[in-house]
Amino acid sequence: MIFMNKGGKMKVFLAMPYSQLCDEKYEVKDEYKSFFTKLTDEIKKANCDYFLAHEREKWGKTYSSAEESTEIDYNTIKDVDLVCIIPGVPNSGGVHVEIGWASANKKKLKIFLKKNYPYSPMVTGIHCLTDTEYIYYNEDYSDELIELIVNEVKKLSNKENKYAI
Repeated sequence: MIFMNKGGKMKVFLAMPYSQLCDEKYEVKDEYKSFFTKLTDEIKKANCDYFLAHEREKWGKTYSSAEESTEIDYNTIKDVDLVCIIPGVPNSGGVHVEIGWASANKKKLKIFLKKNYPYSPMVTGIHCLTDTEYIYYNEDYSDELIELIVNEVKKLSNKENKYAI
């Protein structure tokens, strides 16, 4: 079940690789920043709130401590309606931890998997613990992937908004 926040907006946590997308100064590379900016712009257009650690940390310019990041991400996951996940190619350890937190909190998961890439059985089997849908894509950090993610957010947001009072 989805619970809208006070403004009637669905809240989405974007669990996506971070460290592997950074340059030597630990700042998110422009090509990935562009991907995330396009993605979050489309989620805002869908009238949803979102959480993206990359943006919170100003793309690496204000990196939080390990303890602060852990607490913020965990508490945010507890408070969202949907978790959209890119496990990473290669796999991101941080994202896998977030998958665990989300499943333990019985969150609805939309996991975006690259076609023909081997994922951990803990990722492909998580559907036995929480409401999970797997969506497959061809190219990493592409317009195709943005469209897939946004379509899933819109489907769920529109479905739930039909019943909003």
